[in-house]
Amino acid sequence: MSERELRISVGVIAERRKASSPWADDYWVPVAVVEGEMALAPGDVVRQSEMATAYFMGVSEIYCHASETEAYVYNFDSVTPAVYVVLRRDEEGAMPWLVHTVTVSPYEAQDYSDSAEDIIERVQMPESIAQALSDFIERHHVEQPFKKRKRRDFRQEEARFGKEPIFLKSRHLKTGGGTDG
Repeated sequence: MSERELRISVGVIAERRKASSPWADDYWVPVAVVEGEMALAPGDVVRQSEMATAYFMGVSEIYCHASETEAYVYNFDSVTPAVYVVLRRDEEGAMPWLVHTVTVSPYEAQDYSDSAEDIIERVQMPESIAQALSDFIERHHVEQPFKKRKRRDFRQEEARFGKEPIFLKSRHLKTGGGTDG
């Protein structure tokens, strides 16, 4: 592992809740991540109540890179820093959902939400992960000043690839100076 990377192994807990809708029997919601090794197998029941059953969904790795610290800072700027869990349908496994990824980047989580196929849930970030991520940000984050792009004057465009700039062509056509084949 490079010093510009941070990897944290986490276990994912999700609840299977009874639905009050006539169109669904139940629904799944990621509710927690736990750092470190777990003595559980995917599908093991963690707790059970009349309305919900919590399952250990498996282990995943949170991967952070120094070039993406802006996203992590944005996460910490929210009211409560979060870990984003992405569950994906598993037609062949013992559980109907599997852990696809776990991230602390809200930008990456947003990318996954473009698909209506996955379950993406924001869960509370454990203190140990928050501390490790905070230390990582402190070591690697470089504030990038906002640079407003300046418009280029199209009349300053130079001819490229042997073609005349388009603004000259339109002027020639209006004055009759160009040939239109």
